[in-house]
Amino acid sequence: MKHVLFGAVAAASLAATAYALAPTSGLAVGEKVSPFHPSHVAGPLANSTGCFPCTFQARPQVQVWVNGDNMANVAKIGMALEKAQTTYASKEFKAMIVMVTPKDQVESMKTKAGEFARTSGFKNIAISVLAKNDDAVTAYKFNTSADVKNTVFAYKDWTVKAKMVNLVGDEAGLKSLNNTIAGL
Repeated sequence: MKHVLFGAVAAASLAATAYALAPTSGLAVGEKVSPFHPSHVAGPLANSTGCFPCTFQARPQVQVWVNGDNMANVAKIGMALEKAQTTYASKEFKAMIVMVTPKDQVESMKTKAGEFARTSGFKNIAISVLAKNDDAVTAYKFNTSADVKNTVFAYKDWTVKAKMVNLVGDEAGLKSLNNTIAGL
């Protein structure tokens, strides 16, 4: 009995430690997204600094903020968003990927992000670049530490409905993303 109790306490302790060490990032469910003006390099607002949530207002939307994630992973997430824009066209679903980068690398990231959009075959989703020191990073509570590779905000009517941190573009991760979008 003592061994079972000890094992249960040890397992609970490990689970609590793992949860405590999981990175946190982004607005909480129920919080409001706010206007911001990234440099758009592809998609509906290309070659502008238009405000994505302002432009698409109350429509269901997803923003994926990227902080040094593997671009193959970002491409998988992006393709799922492309498909979702077609699937949920009747709901006017919109999606944007925001590449967050140091201020001194914004111009080179614009070139890289534009090429990434072209080679990935993105036609509908917005691809944008934002400096790490932009006020929006703080407003969206985006964690720029190296252990946070991406943060996904799913929202409608300016209100966050779901959030994912370090989304992996594998079968399970994309299923979770697609289910989230379906629920918007």
